[in-house]
Amino acid sequence: MFFKVIYLISLVSTLFYSTLALTMQKDNLSDDTIINQLKSHGIRSHVTYIHSGYKHSDYKNFPTQPFLTLTQAEKINSYFSDNIIQFIELNDNYQYESILLKKRDVIDILFPTAKFENYPDGEHFLTLDEKFQPHLLNSVEEAWKQDCYLKVVIEQGKVIKIQKRPLTLIEKNVFTYWSNGNKQNEISEKLDLDNNVIIRYEVNYDQTGQRTKMLEHNFVTNYKAIMTYLYRDDVYSTLDIFNEKGIKVNHTIIYDQLGRVESQYLDESGKIVKTSNAEPDIMENVILPQNAIYRSLPMDFKRVSPYYVEQLINQMASNTDNTQADKNAITRAIFLGIKPYSSYYHSTPFPRWGEKRYKNYPHQFPMSLAEAEFQHPKDGYVDLVKVTIGLNYQYQTISMEKWQQKPLSLPTEQFKSLENGTYFFSLDNEGKITPLEGIEQAIILPTYVRLEKVMGKIDSIVQKTRIQKTLQRYEYSDNDQMHKQIFNVLESPIMQPLTIETIYDEKGVFITSQSIIDNENRKIAIFNRYNKDNIYGVIERFNLTGIKTNHIIRYFGNIYENQYLDNQGNIEFTTSDIE
Repeated sequence: MFFKVIYLISLVSTLFYSTLALTMQKDNLSDDTIINQLKSHGIRSHVTYIHSGYKHSDYKNFPTQPFLTLTQAEKINSYFSDNIIQFIELNDNYQYESILLKKRDVIDILFPTAKFENYPDGEHFLTLDEKFQPHLLNSVEEAWKQDCYLKVVIEQGKVIKIQKRPLTLIEKNVFTYWSNGNKQNEISEKLDLDNNVIIRYEVNYDQTGQRTKMLEHNFVTNYKAIMTYLYRDDVYSTLDIFNEKGIKVNHTIIYDQLGRVESQYLDESGKIVKTSNAEPDIMENVILPQNAIYRSLPMDFKRVSPYYVEQLINQMASNTDNTQADKNAITRAIFLGIKPYSSYYHSTPFPRWGEKRYKNYPHQFPMSLAEAEFQHPKDGYVDLVKVTIGLNYQYQTISMEKWQQKPLSLPTEQFKSLENGTYFFSLDNEGKITPLEGIEQAIILPTYVRLEKVMGKIDSIVQKTRIQKTLQRYEYSDNDQMHKQIFNVLESPIMQPLTIETIYDEKGVFITSQSIIDNENRKIAIFNRYNKDNIYGVIERFNLTGIKTNHIIRYFGNIYENQYLDNQGNIEFTTSDIE
């Protein structure tokens, strides 16, 4: 997808210059040639035009992108699934005079589709009131004036997309130029939703186009920073940072562009109190706040960009107060139609722990057995996942079966009388098939056959064989953090039947202890976390008679000391290997 986006951007830019009879080798063209070509295509100075994606060109700030309508620009999403639109004006010399950049997140959400039953096909823009009732906007221009809006796409009478698009960045850039057309000054301001300046940057250039000075003013903290470019062999530039009282608190010498710096931290008298070889980070990431109504809308994990899923889960998990995050997770589960003490089949691939599963709350629509079994009909291996939900809407059990799928060749004459649909059969050792009543009867067997008949013809015959089955059970603490996980290997060609019991810390993140036992309740291994004397934890291993064979110390930094023991517990030898 990334390379497709890059290709499309380059293709559009090339077509733009081709239309203007310009080549991408702009350095070979005179300024007058570029200006005349822009004029000949009706482009005028001091008129607002629209770009999407990149801000502007490096060559003297002449436009290098096609100008778009707002409707066209609103449809363009970046690699990170955000929408960036620049409203630009050209000066008398047809260079960028100002650029107003607005960036919006593009987030697929869960919302009752019944509210849009009478809407015609097409794109619709809406806002929400305090009771979550949608109100239709007349145009994309009206939508773009909102801090946040909903976009609903309907095709053939069916809602195929519901997105919220909150403003996350507003940035204004203003330029002045030397008489030779090179940039003289650039002012960039990050604004809040009321168009007040949050952070202001100003960059000065000499007539050759080199930077001479950069100034930053953070209006929230009232900190200021000044970068002075020297371009000497011994010093590339210097950076001075001033606190809210106007007192210099840091002086950094940047020796070259390869990262060699000396950062001096100063007290209020100007005395150096600490030095560092790392350049202080003066750039602040400004993310505009989102209205509580829109912020509470549950994200559609199935359609939204994985970037937003990981961002949300990390944000929820890292928050010391999880009250709102838990409430949002429960709201999403209720909207999905999930009920306490219910069981259902789950979409796959099943979300991994951590960045995809916040405190084991479900985030996907429940599925029927038939839907789950037919999710990936042409894959070689597929998972069939069934979950149960507890009173607090968290996963209580996760049953996961892995099935191998391979095409099966059978005489088709015997299926002539079948109508279009899906059929299931058992298969004996001699290759004889017997009809089954349905998928419920089929998945009990270790192997079965699924047949698809479409438009009177056999579309596929697949043999499915279960090759692994596991069961996970969970227990939770009072604050709904995961406390215990019990993992059972029930069937597997590579692992013996065993049980792994894991105890987590109060945050439900780090393992404090773990034990592995076989199906005869014999200990295989035990882990305990220490977190002292540079020791992360200790693993004890046992043979089938219960005698300890290894004492393994895991130090921080993934360094292991594996002690092999005799029958009396004496150390025979030590290695760093932990197969």
